[in-house]
Amino acid sequence: MPVQTGRQFPYPEFRERHVRDRPAPVVWQWKTLAKELEAAEHTEYGTLTLAAPGGSHEIIPGTSMTFQAVRPGDRTTPHAHSWWHLYFVRSGAGTVIFDETGDSTRLSAGDILLIPAWSAHHFENPAADEDLLLLNMSNLPQLAAIHNNFSEEHA
Repeated sequence: MPVQTGRQFPYPEFRERHVRDRPAPVVWQWKTLAKELEAAEHTEYGTLTLAAPGGSHEIIPGTSMTFQAVRPGDRTTPHAHSWWHLYFVRSGAGTVIFDETGDSTRLSAGDILLIPAWSAHHFENPAADEDLLLLNMSNLPQLAAIHNNFSEEHA
């Protein structure tokens, strides 16, 4: 690949390129979300991602929110990644296990859990009849924008 020559432009133009419109408030009604969650395919790492009115997966610049359901009797694969998660336990109960240390914590509805970047973890739901439903906020879009979205699964 040949080396290209860059260009420059006045600083005020640089600033203008980063002006954004003031965002409007947005609401996602639980009644609608619950129906969509019921009908959606539940994959291991996510079920339904919130979208802005224009369709963007970033509900706040650089930040996304996704519902994740861990089905009764299931567990996720131990993994770590370059983005953080802030989990809100919407319903159900389960356990988060931090795989590097073996530490675990019980989770139940209303709990909030921060998993820092590169912290190996997985979830388990020992319940017989109720999903562990997590609402997950992360900075994955921010890291993807700078090509720093790396992850690894553990045995």
